[in-house]
This record gives sequence, C-alpha cells and structure tokens, in this order.
Amino acid sequence: MGRLKIKILGGARKVGASAILLDIGQKKILLDYGSTPSKNPEFPLPVDPLDIHAVVLTHAHIDHSGALPLLYKRAKGPMLFATPITIEYSDLLIRDMMKINNGKLPYTIYELEKMLEAAIPVRYNEPIEIDDDLVITLLNAGHVPGSASVLIETNGKKIWYTGDINTVETHLLEGADIVTDADIVIMESTYANRNHPERRKEEKRFVKAVKKVVKEGGVALIPSFSVGRSQEVMCILRHYRFKGKVALDGMAQTATSILLSYPEYIKDYKALKASVNRVKWMRTKSERKKMLKRPSAVISPAGMLSGGWAEWYLQRVYKKEENAIIFVSYQVPGTPGHRILNEKKIRINGKEKEVKAQVMYFDLSAHAGRKELLEIVSKFENAEKVIVVHGEEEDAVKFAGELRDNYGFDAVAPELGEVIYIDV
Repeated sequence: MGRLKIKILGGARKVGASAILLDIGQKKILLDYGSTPSKNPEFPLPVDPLDIHAVVLTHAHIDHSGALPLLYKRAKGPMLFATPITIEYSDLLIRDMMKINNGKLPYTIYELEKMLEAAIPVRYNEPIEIDDDLVITLLNAGHVPGSASVLIETNGKKIWYTGDINTVETHLLEGADIVTDADIVIMESTYANRNHPERRKEEKRFVKAVKKVVKEGGVALIPSFSVGRSQEVMCILRHYRFKGKVALDGMAQTATSILLSYPEYIKDYKALKASVNRVKWMRTKSERKKMLKRPSAVISPAGMLSGGWAEWYLQRVYKKEENAIIFVSYQVPGTPGHRILNEKKIRINGKEKEVKAQVMYFDLSAHAGRKELLEIVSKFENAEKVIVVHGEEEDAVKFAGELRDNYGFDAVAPELGEVIYIDV
C-alpha cells in the first residue's frame, strides 16, 4: 500500500494555466502545463523538469500547452505524449504566442524545438506502458481535433483526467468517450452551472443571422479560434446551405491545412473538404479590401479580437450599421471581444470608438455544459474521489458541493498548490 499524490499546479478555481502533477511512487507524471492565453501570460507553479518522467498534453490550446517549453530549458527534458495533430497544433499556437509577446516570454524557439523533439505521437486507445504498473491511454475528448482525455492505471487504481471535454456531437467531431469505472476523476467545470442551448437550433439561428446580414448588403465578421472553431463554422455554413461569399483568414488557414492532413480525427472528412473548397482564402491586403466591398462572411482569428487579422477587419466594419460582428465563443473579460459584446465600444489608436455594426453572440461551445457534465457524472460506477478543476471559482466550488450533496461523491475544488492524497 502506498500513497498517490495529486498536486494542482494550475487551473485551480480558474480557467487558464492548467497543470496537474501526479506523484506515483518512483514516477511523476505531469498532465498539461499551460499558461493564460494573453500578452504577459501567467504560468503554473514551477516544477523541476528533471523530476518529471513524462508529460501528457490533452490538447494544443495555450491554456494547456503554453508553459511546456519551460520544461526544456535544461539539458534533459521529459517525454511528451500527445496525439500527432496536437503536437503540430502546439507548435503553431506556441509560436503565435511567442510572436504576440515579442520575445518577452521566459523561453525561446530553442526550448520549443527541444519540446517537439521530446514529443511522442500517440493514437487514441493505444496504451502507453510507462513501466510494469503504470499505463496511460488517450481517449477522444470531443473538444477540438486530436483532443484527449487521459486514463492512468496504476496499482490497481484508475485515474481519469477529462481535460476539456465535450460529449455533444458537432459537424467536426464525434462526442467524447467516457470512462465510467475510474476510481479518481479529475474533471473540468467550465460550464458546470450553465446549460448550452440546443446545438442544432443555435446553429440555425447563427446561419439565419449571417444570411440576413449578407442579404442586406453587409459584411459579417466572425472572429473564431484557429483550431477547431473556424473549421466548425465553415462546416455549419455549408451544411445549412449558406450561398454567400465566405472568406477564411489568418492562422485559421494554417490550422485548416494541418487538419486536412489528419482525416482520422474528423467525423466527416468529405464534408470538411467540401466546406474548405467553397471558402476563399485571403492572401493579400488587396484581396481583403476587395472582399469587404461586397456582402460576405469573414471567418478570422483571433476569436476574442485580441490581435490577428480579425482586428484588421474589425477596424473596417465597425462603423457601418449594415455590418455585423458575430461572436461564436465565450469572450473573456478584459478582451476587446468582451467589451464589444457588452458595451459596443472599442479603442483604436488610443481613441474610444462606438461600434455601430450589429453585435451578436451564438453559443457554439466546444465544452460540455452543465447538463452534459452531470450526465458524465451519473455514469460513474465507483468513483471514490472527484477533483473539480478548470472552472471559475464560483462554478468549481458550487459544482463540487453539488456532487457531494446530491450525488454522494467525495468531491473537492482544490486551491492552487493543494495536494490531494490517495491510498493505492
């Protein structure tokens, strides 16, 4: 009999900088090592890379991957396990974060390249035998292409880390695989206290709004995350027979090219390919200016309008009432997108401007909502501990309390740096 230690290095009672350390006897396994996705990002609590045997990366979003290069500043770094597409997407997104921060991050391209050299691509449902009594398996998480939840089996115990998870089928992805017989569950709580609208109804509302803007002679700017959301929006527009002009811009183009190289991570590859083929890829400023002179839909990062080509388009569409800024993801407080959505104001060249364009929001989330999270919990057969992470403090604490009071689980929403001990 020994003791398993689970230390929360990041993502405790907040969304951002996810990082969880499993201390399993002679082995230490790190689950994600992210930062906040911003200029001057926050990082998780530090670890000694020489102590870490392996890192498992659930998906490429910066709040899960952004601190990884810090582990490769010394001569030797840990093995990094992730799906092949997650490895490529991490390279893309971390390079972009380095560009945004203009050389001010505590790591360089050198550490990123060392990280990529240490990366070992793993397919879904292919067990990784770390040693005789430690096996790790990646399962489809349904969040973004290549995203994974992580099953760790050690000393007769099963630990399941959901990462960011979505059980609702989308145009791009199948719903997540669920582990029902885990002994310890570490689960996200991003939308633990909010239900998403019915998916197909929300998609129809979204396409109807885009059609109306374009029919009335406007440009519909759709700020979208490069990885997953941009491609989902393309598929939705095609599926509901949007006939207008559609442009794709920025890093979403590179992300789409990468995705097309991995058909095994897509629910319907032919539908994605057809959606991509009917979209105009913006290459030059003259093409962009030309596109804005005609009624059209423009899909472009950044999803919260904090940089990227979406910011360039914004400065050209915000003045006209026939145009629209259509958000399809949560807008973090403090971002330009959040301010536009809530106040219809932006700052351009230091001057406050009123947004005259229409502003709309449609919930096309890639996270499980409250209903789906409770459905996951209801399937647990013998979970002895549920650890709630990746949610704002009120959401995480309330959800953990609900799991205790209504479901009888030993559930906690740990604080940053807290260590949870499990007998194994």
